[in-house]
Amino acid sequence: MTRSVRLLAAAVILLGGCGGGEPAGAPGTTAGGTTTSGTAGTRTTASTPGPSGAVEPVPKRLTPEDDGGRFTMPAGTTTTLRVADPAAPDPTVVGESVLVVPVLNVTDSGVREWELRAVAPGTTTITGRGPDYTLTITVS
Repeated sequence: MTRSVRLLAAAVILLGGCGGGEPAGAPGTTAGGTTTSGTAGTRTTASTPGPSGAVEPVPKRLTPEDDGGRFTMPAGTTTTLRVADPAAPDPTVVGESVLVVPVLNVTDSGVREWELRAVAPGTTTITGRGPDYTLTITVS
C-alpha cells in the first residue's frame, strides 16, 4: 500500500465517526469531560445549570431550549446542535474555537443538525433563528 493510500485510509477512519454527535476521544469520555463507567455512569466534573448563567460541561446534544447556556468542551471533542425546523438557517458563529459543520441527513428526519467540533482553545458564540437562541462554548 502506498503512503498516500495509507494516509487517505487513516483520514477516512478518523473522520468516519464525526457525524454521530458522539465525542471524539477515549471510550467512556463524553464531550463535556464527564467520565462514565458501567451502566449508571459517574460524573467526574461538576455540573451547574447553564441557562442560569453558570458554565457547565456541554451535553451530547444542544437545542434552542439551551438558549443562554454557557458550556465548556475539551479540545478534540464533539457535540450536536439540533433544531426542530428542517428549514432552519445555519447559525451565526463568532469565534474560532468551535467548528460548526452541517449534518447532511440522507432521509428526511424533520430536524436540522450541526456537529460542533471543539478545535482550539477559546470561546465561540453560536446564534440561531427559528426559534432564536444563543449558546456560548468555551474550549479548553
